[in-house]
Amino acid sequence: MEKNTPAVNNKKYGRHIVQYPPEVSACVGCNACEIVCALVHEGKTGPMLRRIFLERDTVMLFNHVIYTCQHCVDHPCYDACPKKDAAMCLDEEKGIVYINPEFCIGCKRCIKACPFEPKRINFNKSEKKAVKCDLCRDRENGPACVEFCQVRCIGLSDQPLPPPPPAPPLPEGKPNENDSEQTPSA
Repeated sequence: MEKNTPAVNNKKYGRHIVQYPPEVSACVGCNACEIVCALVHEGKTGPMLRRIFLERDTVMLFNHVIYTCQHCVDHPCYDACPKKDAAMCLDEEKGIVYINPEFCIGCKRCIKACPFEPKRINFNKSEKKAVKCDLCRDRENGPACVEFCQVRCIGLSDQPLPPPPPAPPLPEGKPNENDSEQTPSA
């Protein structure tokens, strides 16, 4: 869950991956987003390589939650990096913060600076490098997780959540829920 603090709730977001509300599409917990993310970036999969995180609902089995970097406009991860502009970089044209692994020293300051819980930056222990969502910035089709999500439960937004879908129109002749509260005029 995200920290419930004004600093996070009032934060401005850049373009980022969001999970749509269940009325639009519900995550089925297939892990395709995590797998394709690691494959696109690393050529292999594993928990340390993912940049998008699936938290499985083990009680109800249908309320899975997806977390990833929100690309905060004030980018605390970027500000915390001692190798700013070498390891932690800003792509101002696309509005994203990304990690250049060649220069990452594995200090984890970016992870500590992330204002979200769970943290949205992963750490590859074998490479001793931080990894985070970069919206597949070099990929022509955009984020692979969005493209390959089989149930289309994730998308791109610059808001914490996309607006809810409009209510479906009522069929002709069906009473409106609010009709029972209205009294007929005499």
